[in-house]
Amino acid sequence: MPVYEYICQDCKKITEARSSFAEKEKGLSVTCEHCGSKKMVQYFGNMTVTATFPLH
Repeated sequence: MPVYEYICQDCKKITEARSSFAEKEKGLSVTCEHCGSKKMVQYFGNMTVTATFPLH
């Protein structure tokens, strides 16, 4: 299940949210775990890619 990062427009801290692609497409409502604000914007930070097949 993908992990999405959101940054709070009030306290400027990042909150992670796990949801399926289907849930994300329907519209994900995220609450800041630090201050409780609903003013969240998706944050595109570091990305990790894993592979189960040879890449060479």
